[in-house]
Amino acid sequence: MSEKNTMTRNAMLFLPAKLAEGVLLMAMSSLYSHILTKSAVGLFNATNMMVNFTFLLIAAWMSNSNTRYVAEEYKKDRAARLFSTIAPIYVLLCAVTGAVCIGIYLFTRETYYLLGAVMFCTYSAFTVLNNTMVQLSIIRPAIILSLTSASLKLLLAILFVGGKSGFDSPTPALLANILADGIGSIGAVIALGMPHVVRLRRFSQEMLKKLLAFGVPLMGVALCTALLNLIDRFLVLGIYGDEVFAVYSSNVSIPSSIFNMLSVGVLRGVYPTVLRAWRESGRDEARGLLNAGVRLYMLVAFPAAFGLTAVALPFTRVFFASGYDAGAPAIGLMSFTMVFMGLTEYANKGFELEQNTRPVILNSALATIIKIVSSVVLIRAMGFMGGAVGSVIALASYFLITSIRVRRYFMWHVSMKSFLRIFISAALCGVVAFACTLLPMGNLFRLIIAIAAGGLTYLVCIVLSGEAREEMTMLVKKLHRS
Repeated sequence: MSEKNTMTRNAMLFLPAKLAEGVLLMAMSSLYSHILTKSAVGLFNATNMMVNFTFLLIAAWMSNSNTRYVAEEYKKDRAARLFSTIAPIYVLLCAVTGAVCIGIYLFTRETYYLLGAVMFCTYSAFTVLNNTMVQLSIIRPAIILSLTSASLKLLLAILFVGGKSGFDSPTPALLANILADGIGSIGAVIALGMPHVVRLRRFSQEMLKKLLAFGVPLMGVALCTALLNLIDRFLVLGIYGDEVFAVYSSNVSIPSSIFNMLSVGVLRGVYPTVLRAWRESGRDEARGLLNAGVRLYMLVAFPAAFGLTAVALPFTRVFFASGYDAGAPAIGLMSFTMVFMGLTEYANKGFELEQNTRPVILNSALATIIKIVSSVVLIRAMGFMGGAVGSVIALASYFLITSIRVRRYFMWHVSMKSFLRIFISAALCGVVAFACTLLPMGNLFRLIIAIAAGGLTYLVCIVLSGEAREEMTMLVKKLHRS
């Protein structure tokens, strides 16, 4: 099987699983809006946001370095030296985070700071370890553990509130997330065989220097990425308080969950193959595979963006508690924000493959400045929805800046014919879905019909245009074999 077919197969294997995980996380947001008060949802989302921000700020460099080198280190000694170097770093980061949160707790007496510290530890561990399994092609355990973690975040929260609603504390949701990611992390440690290879005596200063050399320049990128993703939410929380923040953050979490899963699903199938081709076959082979990967991403991201935009209002009325539909427009705006984020992530691979991540810092810093200025101005002018508009402007700018500056290395390319086929098919999907939301019936039936009609429209258009010929051929062959 060719590298391209292998890459496509891996991406198609990941996508259904990652979409299922995205649906579970979406269901989690929906559930929390029903079992918790708006204030409690706001506190949970704020804690979750701070955990993500902290991870990007102090631990993302470790995750990126591990992802970059784990495959080659695994061939040498089952990554014993790498894992034995990463493990103490992780423990140190958790200890520092815990000490800071304990200090804040002593002043505020708010227990969710303590829970947030533990949540950072389990979230960081599961994120890094799951990425490691994917990079090493330990695919099925990675998928199973991801789905298990997402499912437990739902089931444990229901268990902790005793089936009641209107709970006025975020504690049940925080505990559910901590335990779910903790269980996932333990499973990942076992799947990777880490208990057999991690030893303190194998800690390597040489490996640490290698990790720092690659990862530290990315700390600036991580900070800018954190601000790019979260500054609008910080501003809405600071200006409007917990309840408005609950509405805004719950709505934007829907496209964030879906598109993160789409992006990760495709990228986890694509990037290991591109990286292997870069090492073994050179630039041209890697470029061709990256081009194919971006096309795969467009095939799933464009219809998702148009579709979510079309069904946003009935979606919020069906899945969220009363009052959350005020944030429905943010779903559409954030969907296209996430499309630009995904395309930019692929563009940045040109810098990463060359191991020159410094230009990424400047690009992301410029986009962050645009995000901060536009969000402050637009939130003041438009209310909390201005945060979502500012996000679209900033991420579109980030993509434009990156795509121009990365050309001296190499930039992915998708033919105009393919782009137009995918874009027009996705736009028609959105138009049909939106028309169905205007039908004179209940929100649930409108939503079901809109999703079915929009999805069918996209499938018919993309097949008739000939754009999905390769993927359909591969799917038919797989069905025949099974």
